[in-house]
Amino acid sequence: MVDVDQRPELSDDPATAFTTAEELTATQTFASRRERREAEERSRSRKRERIVVKPTRAERAEKPRAQRAARPQRPARSPRPARTERRRWGVHAVVMLALAAFFGTAALPAYATTGEGSTVGAARTALAVQTLTGGGVTQVVARDGLAIQESPQALDSTMNTTVSPTVQALAVQIMGAVAAGRLVGSTPNHLPEIANLAEGKAVPGCGVDYRVLQAISIALDNFNQVGISDINRRCTGQIEGAGTDSAHYADGGGHAVDFYLLNGSPLTGGDAKSVQLIRILDPLVPNGTGLGQIGCRASMSLDNFKPFDDTCNHLHIDFLKSSGPALRYG
Repeated sequence: MVDVDQRPELSDDPATAFTTAEELTATQTFASRRERREAEERSRSRKRERIVVKPTRAERAEKPRAQRAARPQRPARSPRPARTERRRWGVHAVVMLALAAFFGTAALPAYATTGEGSTVGAARTALAVQTLTGGGVTQVVARDGLAIQESPQALDSTMNTTVSPTVQALAVQIMGAVAAGRLVGSTPNHLPEIANLAEGKAVPGCGVDYRVLQAISIALDNFNQVGISDINRRCTGQIEGAGTDSAHYADGGGHAVDFYLLNGSPLTGGDAKSVQLIRILDPLVPNGTGLGQIGCRASMSLDNFKPFDDTCNHLHIDFLKSSGPALRYG
């Protein structure tokens, strides 16, 4: 009986046996040890590539996805709207218009007033920029201090047969205050004398001294309401007080004005509002201008007014003996 060696059990998986690099190397026959070592080195190198390289590629492939998922998304920058440029040009246009308005306004004359009534400033501004012509009157126009003056003869509407443009323009301005209820008269009423001048009418015996018109205008600049009780007594047929020697009557009449009311308060020539108007007018009137009611108030230091006695029921101002043809105001 012949003994047959028992077949050894297979220790490897038949599906993978002899397929890996280790198995192939183990079963391969080499001519020398050197060839065997080189084969083993090649086998280990391929094994490292499989072990190291493959997982690294997988990690690199997955890591950016995780980072992109975890990283917060930045909001997309919106493009600058086209209207930004339009807005910038709009701002530039507004600035240029504002500068033009500023320099245009600075070129116009400005009149400063003190006190309570300054609603006729616009009318005086219009008067100051007019070129005055008409009536065949030779005009001497001075722009110093934005004032307009004509020859004394042209301004004297109490004797002339024509009304100068300057006198008429100021009379128109004053009649605007009459229409607004800011200038009131009494009985007899002397406001129609101013109305004639505003219409360009030179009525004999009803003229008004240009300086009287200026004094009334200044009073309107400083008070909301002004009351006039007397101007030209020839026009109303009055003979009172000083009679025909009065500045209201002499030399054609109309060389004096009586204020009886300021801001609703009756005047005495010595009350607070009378004193206020005196102080406003004193630096403006020509030297030698008459001022009544010296005994109705305390002593005052005055530069141009020449006070005299008069009744204490109004404030009298006259220009019969004044040294200048006009008041010093714009």
